[in-house]
Amino acid sequence: MKYFKNIVIFKVFSSILTFNLFNPPSYGLPADDVIPLVDGDYYPQVHQALITASKSISCVMYMADINPKYNKGWEYNLVNDLIGAHRRGVAVTVIFDQNVMFWEKSRKGREIERKSREAYELLKKNGVPVYYDSKDRITHNKILVIDNYITIVGSTNWTYSALRKNHEASVMIKSRSVAESFLNKLRTISKYQLK
Repeated sequence: MKYFKNIVIFKVFSSILTFNLFNPPSYGLPADDVIPLVDGDYYPQVHQALITASKSISCVMYMADINPKYNKGWEYNLVNDLIGAHRRGVAVTVIFDQNVMFWEKSRKGREIERKSREAYELLKKNGVPVYYDSKDRITHNKILVIDNYITIVGSTNWTYSALRKNHEASVMIKSRSVAESFLNKLRTISKYQLK
């Protein structure tokens, strides 16, 4: 009986060892701080992070809807924060979504829907490197990586509704390894500029 128990223990141990060798366990990346940004918490935290950025800002935003008639809105301020950072010498890159509309339009076929056009034009006019993604794929990200350390990710678009009316949930993560992990993925997004 003792011999049988030893064989069972050996088989269980070797199975666990083999599984872990070929399927290493995944561990979370270390973070210095994680700050929930729920509803109205988003704007002041993101605004502060943008105005204090010193090296780099990567922004991939599904929608930044600004209206020049309301240039004091939070959404407008965040776009201006990117411009201010660029003027301070921070390396800023912005990618907005563009995609094919889901319906046909007369004989022209499918039409490109370029969201964030006003924000795109304002950034471009001020010399900020700004792009659209590929028209073949929706980029639904709402993410900022600041100074290769702060990552802000969640549901919040830069629109009046998202910043002032909706229930939105995002998070600010202070971690170099998390920032680098996101940057590696963001670098794979195709970038196109309007002619």
